[in-house]
Amino acid sequence: MNLEKFIELLKYGNFEDQNSRIAIFDKDARFVFVSTTLFGFTENYVGMTVYEYYQGHLADSEVKKVKDCFAKALNGEPSCTQAILTNRLNKEKITWDVDFNSFVDDKGDTYVLSRIRPHEVNLSTSSTNFFIREMVEQSSDVFTVFDKDFYIVYVSKVLGKWRDESVLGLHISDLISGKALEKFYKRYKKAKENPGVVITDIVTIDMSSDDDPRNELILESSVEFHDFNQLGCYYLDRTSDVTEKVLRNREIEIQKATIDKMSKWTALGQMAANIAHEVNNPLAIIELQTQALEKRGKDLKIEQVLEKVRSIAEQKNRIANIVSSLHIYSQDDRSKRESVSLSSLIHDSIALFKTALVDEDLKIVFSNDSDNDIVMVNSSEIIQVFINLLNNAHDAILDLKDKWIEINLDDSNHKVYVDIIDSGHGIEPKLASKIFNRFYTTKGEKKGTGLGLNICQEIMNDHGGHISYVKDAEHTTFSLTFPSVELN
Repeated sequence: MNLEKFIELLKYGNFEDQNSRIAIFDKDARFVFVSTTLFGFTENYVGMTVYEYYQGHLADSEVKKVKDCFAKALNGEPSCTQAILTNRLNKEKITWDVDFNSFVDDKGDTYVLSRIRPHEVNLSTSSTNFFIREMVEQSSDVFTVFDKDFYIVYVSKVLGKWRDESVLGLHISDLISGKALEKFYKRYKKAKENPGVVITDIVTIDMSSDDDPRNELILESSVEFHDFNQLGCYYLDRTSDVTEKVLRNREIEIQKATIDKMSKWTALGQMAANIAHEVNNPLAIIELQTQALEKRGKDLKIEQVLEKVRSIAEQKNRIANIVSSLHIYSQDDRSKRESVSLSSLIHDSIALFKTALVDEDLKIVFSNDSDNDIVMVNSSEIIQVFINLLNNAHDAILDLKDKWIEINLDDSNHKVYVDIIDSGHGIEPKLASKIFNRFYTTKGEKKGTGLGLNICQEIMNDHGGHISYVKDAEHTTFSLTFPSVELN
């Protein structure tokens, strides 16, 4: 029998479909041939002894079984044994049937033909190379194996938009450069420091050209590092083209920010006329007091002069509070977070809300029972939440005889709680299930956009907090939860 021709015949065998691995060893138990593996590690077996290979996978007692069976086969006695392999990743024990049969080639050299297959095909062992290969090759993702020096030893396919030619055997630096290559090395270094842990990163590759200067390829790369003992160390990489997904999310974020800003400035627009009125009132008082001092200053007693000065100072502070609250609310830096007293934000929110309020029958009560109401937030966004809830509450009770809004502040277990309650008697269950949906509203066109509660929810989630409607409360109640900042 010609050894080379025999190996060629073995290569055409359908062994992977049968969960079998076929190998040929020389008389010194060194690999001469092994059937193809999923990742093309074949060349790493050749020249290695079967004992060296199994020492990385089996206990010493199991290796001894293999040695005994191999020795029998060399003496012309077909032999088989069962070897128990322990999976290094999940510690699962799998029993394999190992067969050895000897043959002599046409040159008179003795070789051993071996077959290894699982003793029982169960759920874990039936995911054969064949089925795995089918899933990998048909997947829209690219599966790549790099050796320890970052050369490609296997790739499931070539990403069409990236390259048209084969990349097998190329170094990673032949494919990417610049910041993308720097991120690659950092990601793979982290993977090597954490064997078996999936490290994921987003990589952007510039695909721009004179025809399309804005073109870019955005990839999500997930990599694991594994040490296969004598087989060597390899990086297993799964890369997905997420360009459309990322660009779509960017567009959604831009639209959300635009809607958020529109909602805020719509509220400010509704306040504008009333703010002018609120500022003009204290200005008029200041003007009257100033005129009185100018005309009658010499005739006034010192107590009367001081009283007028105090009155002017009070009106000045009133204007300052309105302007300060308005300034905080109109800020547009979403990323700015600072430690702030939640009660101070509630006071600012009430002040701003009242500037747009012409309903003199509405009563607002704020109760603060918190020992620590310090939170890390974007003040502008949280004021927006409170004003949205106050506006909604007022609109809901506008036609009631008894109109009031109560705000309660408390804290416990490293959290700060705010309840906003109005004199209404709740929301119908079928409506309550929809109130946080985007664009859902029960208001008419003249009472706003219907964006408030959805934006409130997004802002609270972004701050690590929570907003909910309390369905079992006696009066209409919305509850907000914030993570608190520990006091030193």
